Order: sequence, then C-alpha cells, then structure tokens
Amino acid sequence: MNEKTMSSKLVIPRGTKFRKINLSRKAARCPRCNQISKRHSLGRRLLREVGISGPTVLEVTYSKHYCEHCQKHFSLPMDHLALPSGRFTNRVRKTAVELVIKQALTLEKAAQRMRLKYYVHIPPTTLHDWVVAELTSV
Repeated sequence: MNEKTMSSKLVIPRGTKFRKINLSRKAARCPRCNQISKRHSLGRRLLREVGISGPTVLEVTYSKHYCEHCQKHFSLPMDHLALPSGRFTNRVRKTAVELVIKQALTLEKAAQRMRLKYYVHIPPTTLHDWVVAELTSV
C-alpha cells in the first residue's frame, strides 16, 4: 500500500514531510468575558501545506480551554494558518486561487498544477468555492 490514512479525511502519501507547530498555552483569555482560563486538553489538526520538494502536512497542536466564568469551551483562533474546519493552509488556498484569477487557468489545470508543482491535491469543486469566495469578497 503506497499511502497511509491518518484520519478518515486525510490520506497521507508516502514520503510526506510533517512540520509540527505548537499553539498550545497553559492559560488563555476567554474571548467572551476576557477572564483567564486554564487549559483542559489538547487538540491536533492536520493541514495540507504547499510543498516544494514533496508533500507537506502541518501537524498543529492547540490548547482547549474552559472558562469557569462563562461556562463555555473555547480554543485559540488559528485564522493565521487556516480557515476554521479547513483542511488546507491559507497559503495553499491563496496559491491555488491566484492560479485561476491571475494566470487565468481553468479549475482543472490549476488543480493539476497544484498537484504536480506543489504536491497538494485540491478537488476542482473546492477550488471553485475558493475562487467564488475570493471574487465575491472583493
């Protein structure tokens, strides 16, 4: 078998490089009430990243907190890395959208270039959604 599965959604090709990023904190301010809240657990998120010499995945460790004042759970935002619940980094998204908008490639050609040059498989439907979101936000 050439590939191994790390989760139900992400297939990791053989030879993939993993970069570990630790965003966990022992304490953080609650985004609702600004009270200091202690960490109660850790989470892990795998994000596909633009690779230069092969497939690359960011393994992000983040802290989960519970605010006793609000009685709500929260995690620190990762907007600088990826969209919430996204499987790709912002850099992958930006690079792929630029291929379509600035270089006028079709969705299929842009997806093919991302796969061959940057080692990231992006379904054309996902790329379409990104392009539409970019064009409607401008």
